[in-house]
Formats: sequence, structure tokens, C-alpha cells
Amino acid sequence: MNNFRMWAYAMIATGFINWDYQRANHNSAIHSLAIILPGIILLAMTFIEAGKSSLKKTPVQAAWFAVGGIALIYAFIN
Repeated sequence: MNNFRMWAYAMIATGFINWDYQRANHNSAIHSLAIILPGIILLAMTFIEAGKSSLKKTPVQAAWFAVGGIALIYAFIN
């Protein structure tokens, strides 16, 4: 579960950093929340038993890898 927690922390931190750097832009909160919210959801799943069991499945892991990758790419190109 630590790998998922670190992945979630990375998404959350990157979202807040993005928010700080994009502060002057219109809708920066919405763009940053698109990065932060998946991180919060993933972090919450690592503490819930049902979430832990679902995160052990390979398709779910692949989906979270894709969601996290897309969120981080979006943060850097936004």
C-alpha cells in the first residue's frame, strides 16, 4: 500500500504546486483540483479495507497508474 500512498501524495503535492504557480490564471483551482482529487481518492482507498482489496487487482492497479500518469502529465503541460 505504501507505493499507492506515495503515488497519491505525489498527485496531491503536484496539484497544490500547480495551483500555486497558476494562481493568476482564470480557473486555476479547477485545473488543480483535477490533479488533487484523484490523489485524495487514491489515498483514501489505501486506508479503507475494500479499497485495499481492490488495489491488489492488476486491472485496478493499471487504471490507477493511467489516471495518475494522465493527472501528472496534465499538471506539467497545463
